Amino acid sequence: MRIAIFSESFLPLKTGVAKFTYDLCHHLIKRGHDVILITGDFGINYNFDFEVIKIGKISKIYANGSWTYFILENPILFYKNLKKILNDYKIEIFHNQGPLGPPYSVLSSYFVKKINKNIKTIGTFHSKQMKITISLKLYSKFVKKFINYNDILTAPSKSTANEMKEIFNVNSIVIPNGINLEKFKANSKNFENSSFKILYVGRLDYRKGCDILLKAFEKINNDKFELWIVGDGPYKKIILEYVEKYKNIKLFENVEDEELINFYNNCDICVFPTRGGEAFGIVLLEAFACGKPVICSNIDGYNEVANENCALFFKNMDYEDLAQKILLLYNDKNLREKLSENALQRAKNFDWNKIVSEFEKVYNYFT
Repeated sequence: MRIAIFSESFLPLKTGVAKFTYDLCHHLIKRGHDVILITGDFGINYNFDFEVIKIGKISKIYANGSWTYFILENPILFYKNLKKILNDYKIEIFHNQGPLGPPYSVLSSYFVKKINKNIKTIGTFHSKQMKITISLKLYSKFVKKFINYNDILTAPSKSTANEMKEIFNVNSIVIPNGINLEKFKANSKNFENSSFKILYVGRLDYRKGCDILLKAFEKINNDKFELWIVGDGPYKKIILEYVEKYKNIKLFENVEDEELINFYNNCDICVFPTRGGEAFGIVLLEAFACGKPVICSNIDGYNEVANENCALFFKNMDYEDLAQKILLLYNDKNLREKLSENALQRAKNFDWNKIVSEFEKVYNYFT
C-alpha cells in the first residue's frame, strides 16, 4: 500500500508521538509498504528508510501542561503542497497522528478528502486532557467540525477511547503503542554502580511531574541515592537549582536512544510521576524492555500499560507516597528482581512487530 503518515511532532523531538511516528513508518517499510512521512521543517536532514517531506516551519506553544509543536504555514500553501504530495505519490492511505491538534492535524484529513475523496483517512489520538476548561470546550467545537473526516479513529488505550467518545461522540479502535525490542533490551551495566540510581526520562514540565519526584527525592536523600534526570523543557531552571544544591542529582539533555538505553540499563529503578493527560506511556515500555522496576503515578493511560506485577503505583501527585515507594524498592531486592522479571515479559505484549500488524488490519479494511 502507498501510505502517507502525517505528524507535526517528529524527531529530533523526544516526544512519545515523535517516537511512535518513526517506529510506525520504519515497521511499515519493513512489511513492504511504500511509506512517506509528512511533517514540518525542524531544520535538519533525515536519512531513514522512508522519505520525509517537509511542509512549513515548526513552532511551539505551551498548552495542556507541556509544549505543543505545530506547523506554521499559510493555509493556502499548506493545501497546495499537500495536494501535490498526495497526487505525486499516488497515496491510498493517509494516517494522521493527531486529530485533536495542532490545527493542521485537525484539518489535514478534511483537506485530504477535499483533494481526493477516495483516499482513506485514519486518525490516531495521542493525548488526553489534564482538565476540562472553557478554552478546551471552545476548541472542542472547532475539532468536532473536522473529526469525522477521518474514516477510522484509533486510540492507544481504552481510557483515551472513552474520553474521545465522551467529548466528541466518536468511536475508536484501541491499538496500543509499541516498543522496539531489537533496540530496547536488557544489557549488562557499564557505569559505576555504588549508589542506588533512580532514573527519570521525560519532558521537564508541569504535566510530567518531575518536580514531584524532586520533592520525594529531597525527603529521602542521602549519599546512598543518586537521581538521574534525562530530558529538557520549561522546568529546566527548577531542575538546575536542585542540581546545584545536591551533588547526587544530575541532569542529562539531548540524549539519543543509544545513550538512553545505557541509562535504562545502568539505573536501579525508573520513576514516572506524571500528573495526568497521558494517553499511554512509551517510557514505561522502554523501562520494561530493559528489565527495570518502575514506580509510576496511578493515572489513566499508565495503568493500562503497567500492572501490579511489573510496577508500583503511587498516589497521584503525592510526593510522600512516592518517597515511601522508592524506599520500599531500595530495601527489598527480591521485589526489585520480581518486578524486573515481570517487566521483561510485559514488554513482549507491545512488540512493534505485533502492533504494526494491528495497524495493517485497519489499512486492509479498505481494500
